[in-house]
Amino acid sequence: MTVIKAPKDVSKDNMYKFAIILFVVGVVLIAAHYLFLQKQQVLTDENWLISVDVSYTARQPESIIRIQSPYESKNVRNVGRRIDYPGLSIMPVSRKGGTKRGIRLRAHKPGTYQVGVEFSLQFNQASHFRDINNVLSPANREFFLSDNEWQQQGDEILNAQLNKFDINDIEKEKILEDIYKFVNKLSKYKSAGLRSIQNIVSTKSANFRERAELMVAMLRKAEFPARVVSGIELKDDPAASPVYWVEAYINERWISYYPGLGLKENSTANYIPLDKYAAGIVSVSSENEPLVADDYALNYEIVVEKMPVSIKGADNNVRQWYQVFVLDRLDSDIKEQLALLMLLPISALLCGLIRQVGGLHSYGVFTPTILALAITYADKATISLILVITLVLVYFGRPSFYRDMARTPRLSIIFTLVATGMVIGVSILDYFSLVTDGYIILLPIVIVTSLIDRFFSTIESHGNHTAFIRLIWTFILTLTAVPILHFSWLGKWLLRYPEAHLLTLSLLVLVSCYPFGKHKIPKWLGFMTEPKSKKSQEV
Repeated sequence: MTVIKAPKDVSKDNMYKFAIILFVVGVVLIAAHYLFLQKQQVLTDENWLISVDVSYTARQPESIIRIQSPYESKNVRNVGRRIDYPGLSIMPVSRKGGTKRGIRLRAHKPGTYQVGVEFSLQFNQASHFRDINNVLSPANREFFLSDNEWQQQGDEILNAQLNKFDINDIEKEKILEDIYKFVNKLSKYKSAGLRSIQNIVSTKSANFRERAELMVAMLRKAEFPARVVSGIELKDDPAASPVYWVEAYINERWISYYPGLGLKENSTANYIPLDKYAAGIVSVSSENEPLVADDYALNYEIVVEKMPVSIKGADNNVRQWYQVFVLDRLDSDIKEQLALLMLLPISALLCGLIRQVGGLHSYGVFTPTILALAITYADKATISLILVITLVLVYFGRPSFYRDMARTPRLSIIFTLVATGMVIGVSILDYFSLVTDGYIILLPIVIVTSLIDRFFSTIESHGNHTAFIRLIWTFILTLTAVPILHFSWLGKWLLRYPEAHLLTLSLLVLVSCYPFGKHKIPKWLGFMTEPKSKKSQEV
């Protein structure tokens, strides 16, 4: 008896080989990254932790708490942070920086809130990190030359004091030096607070904040862009108080001055700046109308502690091509966003695995992943808005002439309806004081447009029942993908070793080789199965 062997599936064998190659290459690159690029890192002198504990009572809805994060310098870099903010929603990081930088948390309704933030810093006396000394833009130059109310009240005294210096001196450095010496020679004034300029000058005494404010006022009168910097000193302190110094912009760079300490020109590396725009280390504001003192109560404590173990960090002074792959050198805010981005392929892998093994049909793998990303960033009001817009357009938005319309104008019509619907939805939320972040709306708008178009197409090709079953599975996969995007530790690891996604690609190839629907969904979920099409019944 002759046995006829089934023809070998060459294409599937090639896919298995390709998956193995991707896996091996990924492991090798991870090992090479760890062994080789670790040599390009430097051992920090010290590892510090700055904790900010905030107690906040809001008496008005939709107020915003801002906590300033440490600025990086050639001696200090941020390596991580942890935020605990029960009852509040975190706002997106502003790309503009300046007065919009830092951690922003929104309190949607009145109440008492507790916030805890921890910043992990690397400190190195050898100046191994990149010196971020920003160039002064024309708008910021005007800002750092303007007077505030405190300075305006002392105009006459400032002018009289400056007249003692030769402010028309060609050597501008000499004018700056004279102002610095004058402020530095003032006697120590131990009480906290901020007295008037007249009181400071008449008593010839000042505390550290008053010295900084007075020096900045005089420098601005002499047409030097200048700013008061508030921060903390790196030393073990269970109740750290803010420290103040001055930065003056001269010869196209910012130079630090520490009146009262007799130090200048960045000679005190362990002073860590937190605020450079007079916003306050911790502050409260509102997007609707300015808040007054009776609208809130704010208290905060800062704890500075030195960690026992020194850790390695990227040497940003090394300017070689392979530094592109050392993502540890990036700012902590950027790393948080990129770490979330690195989790998207893992989410897509999970959705693809569930679809392939269970034989499920949904509207794509990418759609649930992006919707999960929107849900992760958005608050409840925004999520509800996206869901309502989708369901309303799914149910009522199908035009009567849909069947005879080409795909391109069809998508354009749906896109217009989705965009208009979301704009009206945001207006409704604002009307009921359920403020949402506009940029969140932009994230899923294209996905929702494609989702609705595919829903209508499925109705035409498979009927209403199948179209709604696939829509439900799409939402179920979205909820399944949401927890993956909360694995911040995994995102940070993937950001450190981005070549690990070769392993993700390897797994995706193997998933594609798995027989579709080999394991059917349980019978008790039979109502979630699609009815067989006429074509499959004929087969």
